[in-house]
Amino acid sequence: MTNRQLFLSHVAQTSPEPVALEIVKAKGIKMWDVTGKEYIDLIAGFSVANIGHGNEAVIKAVQQQAEQYMHLIVYGEFIETPQVAYAAMLTRHLPATLNSVYFTNSGAEATEGAMKLAKRVTGRSKIIACNKAYHGSTQGALSVMGDEYWRNAFRPLLPDVYHLDFGSDELIKSIDDDTACVLVETVQAESGVNKPPKGWLAALREACNEH
Repeated sequence: MTNRQLFLSHVAQTSPEPVALEIVKAKGIKMWDVTGKEYIDLIAGFSVANIGHGNEAVIKAVQQQAEQYMHLIVYGEFIETPQVAYAAMLTRHLPATLNSVYFTNSGAEATEGAMKLAKRVTGRSKIIACNKAYHGSTQGALSVMGDEYWRNAFRPLLPDVYHLDFGSDELIKSIDDDTACVLVETVQAESGVNKPPKGWLAALREACNEH
């Protein structure tokens, strides 16, 4: 069987018509398929390769780390120099109150962690999200996704989740003393790169602080 046949038979696709390019090499912003045809990678592995494929500094760092160890228990159990250094660097760029980092595998997992943390800290369950939003495809993240087309097949989802329009006054007015958290993108991406009205994020922050 060809690789294409094996792919279609044994790899779970997320769409009925996958792109199915058989890429064998990538460098910088370009990638090449099995026939040698060149493509420009405008997705960059969903930003994983946002500094280019085959970046020499990244390859060197991976090789050096692999010589020491590839993977250990990472959830705040072992003291690991790369993780500690990265967390310290990130917090230097954040307000003083944001001084602890919980590393996750994906954006969806970060969404799940944020919702759990908000519920745990506030003791509340109401979650506000936006129509046309994208926060990931796991069960909780899907609950706050703003498109019924993607949610419908997996209902029932999390209860007490409310969707309102991105950039609307109605969303800000819906924040009350029962609200655990509000999930918004600073710029909505999946729905077509939508920016909020000027001052809306600041008003949102003020409403969250109030409640």
